[in-house]
Amino acid sequence: MRSMRLTIVFVVLIFTLFACSKETELEYVSEVKLTDREKFLLSSTSDYSFVFDFQNDNKKYKQIALWVDKYEFGKLTEEKINHLTTEIEESGTIVFTASKLIGSQINSTFNISVGTDSSTSGVSTDQVMPKMDQSTWGSNSQKSIPLSENMALASIAYANGNGMSSLSTDFYNDVESHLDEIKAYDVVYILKSKFQ
Repeated sequence: MRSMRLTIVFVVLIFTLFACSKETELEYVSEVKLTDREKFLLSSTSDYSFVFDFQNDNKKYKQIALWVDKYEFGKLTEEKINHLTTEIEESGTIVFTASKLIGSQINSTFNISVGTDSSTSGVSTDQVMPKMDQSTWGSNSQKSIPLSENMALASIAYANGNGMSSLSTDFYNDVESHLDEIKAYDVVYILKSKFQ
């Protein structure tokens, strides 16, 4: 009798774990592992590039909003640069690039694009970039990031004379609670998204 109860508890536990993991598999964002050729193509047209795929299999979300927030020494100074809102389907791709304008040392163009099987949307904005000694860039290193209404996907950071390191996964998961990570950086641009 006791072994039967343990078996039932074990089966319920396995079923619960499988159901939870299955749900996160249905709605997530993940960074694309690019081939060498894809990396070359992106590097020939941009200084920084990030590519993400998203899955929305149970069609819980109808739209995605993407934008870039600008922080100086850990404080938000400019919100929703390059704002884009578009309809989404079951799956798609997000591309974010930053490139210097030809003939300009301080102007860059931010490009954000979203592509699905049936549509493509994009927006570009010119930004005056800081003249800094160092820069670093990175993205949320989680393998599958569950879709939510407030997601930080990638960052580009600039600093003068300070040692720089990549931002933590905790920073991307909760920017507001981890602003201390970017206080030493002169300027940080963060690609954010909202699935709704």
